[in-house]
Amino acid sequence: MPTFAGGFSNPYELMLNGPTLAVEVGFDSDYQPGAGRQPALPSRRFPALVDTGALESCIDSELAITLNLPIVNRRQVSGVGGVLDVNEYMAQIYVPELNFTILGPFAGVHLIAGGQPHYALLGRTFLRHFAMAYDGRVGSVSLSND
Repeated sequence: MPTFAGGFSNPYELMLNGPTLAVEVGFDSDYQPGAGRQPALPSRRFPALVDTGALESCIDSELAITLNLPIVNRRQVSGVGGVLDVNEYMAQIYVPELNFTILGPFAGVHLIAGGQPHYALLGRTFLRHFAMAYDGRVGSVSLSND
């Protein structure tokens, strides 16, 4: 089963950036979960934060607009900044290191505009599929679905 073992050159970098995976984001209307293939997405990779504090995964709203992702709903989300009305975008987030796809809809939130270095947050709905080990002493993180 796929395992991701990543880290930073020192523990301070992990503390500042959090556990980060490179992901592909887009919308493949022909993608069928369980059909044995990954979605056909743009090959550009974006940093995504594995966020144990987030229930759901979400994507940066400007990225969603740039990728021309379809808006499927509007809803409220809440976070440290309070309640916010956002668009929900249909998309897939593919994690190449884990050969794992998350199917939307995803709330479009203001990550980059808010000063975050990440274009997506991978929440507990993602993490429920994995075991995660975080070693802040050495700056390493691993995810496995063995």
